[in-house]
Amino acid sequence: MDALLFAGLFATFLCIVGLKSRVVVVAVWSVMFAAVVWLMAHHVTGAVVLGLPH
Repeated sequence: MDALLFAGLFATFLCIVGLKSRVVVVAVWSVMFAAVVWLMAHHVTGAVVLGLPH
């Protein structure tokens, strides 16, 4: 999953450098933001189940 996030961030970077339309950049960034939130939620809940926050 982490590799997909880095690939998405790289795709966002390429959209910005390639001067793509603002809609494309915002769409790619939004998908990446949602993926990061999902990944963090997955890690946090996994840590709670394992009892790591103590």
